[in-house]
Amino acid sequence: MTPERIRAEGHDRMLLVIMATPQPLPEHVDRPHWPVHVTVVGNFWIQTAAVDEITALLERAAQSVPAFDVTLGPSDWFGTENDVPVLLAAHPSLRVLHESLATPLAALPGFDPVEPQFWHDEYRPHASLGPAVRVREGDALRLRLLTLVALVQRTARPVCAARFGDSGAPT
Repeated sequence: MTPERIRAEGHDRMLLVIMATPQPLPEHVDRPHWPVHVTVVGNFWIQTAAVDEITALLERAAQSVPAFDVTLGPSDWFGTENDVPVLLAAHPSLRVLHESLATPLAALPGFDPVEPQFWHDEYRPHASLGPAVRVREGDALRLRLLTLVALVQRTARPVCAARFGDSGAPT
């Protein structure tokens, strides 16, 4: 989904998430069937007009780190109800990426984090576990992409992605 298409569909605001992934995401993903990913910036609302600025932020952030491996674990429970199983994903590059994106995002028009209590100092990188995620504690993921994803009802649609330490060109 391109920023132009988002605007053409008439959305004033959109719900986004930024994640690190080993492989590009498919064009449409049913949210209960997310492929494995590590959340870098949790869900947030933003004015659709800010998507181009977010794309530029994402590209700069991706350029700031090379692709890296993260070992998953230990397990934990996330969400406001502690009902989302996750594997923690501790790696210094994830914290750097989170901070390099979270602060400038907060200055954009219409910015509204869904769960602000899990941003900045309370950010805990993790891979959410679900039906399509086939990883276990101790598995290593090679993270190569930083991806901006629009969340529309039960569907996730990639807006853009940039490779870590690479040309930064959106995919």
